Amino acid sequence: MKDKVCFKSDTSAQIIILSGFVIAIIVLGMGTVLYSAANSGQQTSILQSDRAYDYFENIREEYGIALMVSSEKGEIDPFNDSNTTIILEFEDRMKTIVESHGFVLNFTRYEYFSDRKRGSVNILFTDGKKVFNDTVIYCLVTGRIIYDTISPGNITDLGAGTYPWCEGDGVVLFNWTAVGDDDYDDDTSANKYEVRYSNSSIKNLADFENAILWGFLYGALKNGSEENRFVYDIDPGNWYFAVRVYDEAGNPSNISNTVAAEPSGWAPEIYNITANNETSTFTKDDPNQPNLFAKKGDNVTIKFQVSDRDNDNVTISLMIRNRTLNSTGWNYGDWFESGNWSMGNYSYQILSYNNITEINESWEYYFNISDNSTCLTDPKMRSVPSGAPYNYYWIKKSIKGI
Repeated sequence: MKDKVCFKSDTSAQIIILSGFVIAIIVLGMGTVLYSAANSGQQTSILQSDRAYDYFENIREEYGIALMVSSEKGEIDPFNDSNTTIILEFEDRMKTIVESHGFVLNFTRYEYFSDRKRGSVNILFTDGKKVFNDTVIYCLVTGRIIYDTISPGNITDLGAGTYPWCEGDGVVLFNWTAVGDDDYDDDTSANKYEVRYSNSSIKNLADFENAILWGFLYGALKNGSEENRFVYDIDPGNWYFAVRVYDEAGNPSNISNTVAAEPSGWAPEIYNITANNETSTFTKDDPNQPNLFAKKGDNVTIKFQVSDRDNDNVTISLMIRNRTLNSTGWNYGDWFESGNWSMGNYSYQILSYNNITEINESWEYYFNISDNSTCLTDPKMRSVPSGAPYNYYWIKKSIKGI
């Protein structure tokens, strides 16, 4: 049986959309109806009854909700004609829904309306004729609509630099002075920052929109505050960065000044690991400890490859310790280095051990992999599953012969 969810509101309101996109909001008594008006000013009801969705949670996250608006020519698809419709698309996990005229739908019971430039009120919205899973099922959705046509101020003092520490890969630090929701209004804050970067200077909006989108930074501080942010996973090289600001209604600012910076180094990688001709697997930050064990006298062959995205020289050492089973459980010996190799920046290595004499009954091992990059915790090392020695790889293999 399908779950059906329908959102209803305790408030009621009418929205009148007149020509030129002038808006009047009227709070009424019982019964909510949403109206639109064509150029003639005639009002046509478009919300007729309560509706319900199948699997509404999935629909609102993955597909969004759009209004079907009536006019003198009948219903109009909002995705095809933005001049006579309000277009709503779910964004930021349903906290913000942006439309072309500066309106946003938020799921909240907060009710407020101030002046013609900015205001909000609780209303009901519908999906219109959206079809999901070949079934048309409807629901009225409660939300807050915000009227805001003023863009936030643009950033004029963007600064950037290489992240000096070893944590993270390809990290760039940013700093700038926060702007307001409306231009540079005091005691207000914007909603989010759009970060883009390019291998050539970003001189105008067209350059910005053609640049690589890194993503968005949220939680903007109040106007005049100092922002310190970072981005990560930027490939090696010299990059140009710029930032654009958005308010809660989706109004964009002009682009910021452009700055150039190089990201921090990447830690080296070890991969294609096999032990005794069995493929070994590992997962970064896995809470479990994958291990390899072998009995004394076993022939053990280990194969692996390494690479470094920054073309640094990589060094690998193989660490081994004894593991002896007695009446009280496992007794672990001290770790010792069994081999150390300079690998270059891309290498293939086969290690073969025959009748290892340093161990008593069984043994386990891991790799220490580092490069010659410069950072405050030099050298830069690859992170490992928790529980293992810091900054080492564990190698996983089934326990056999113990």
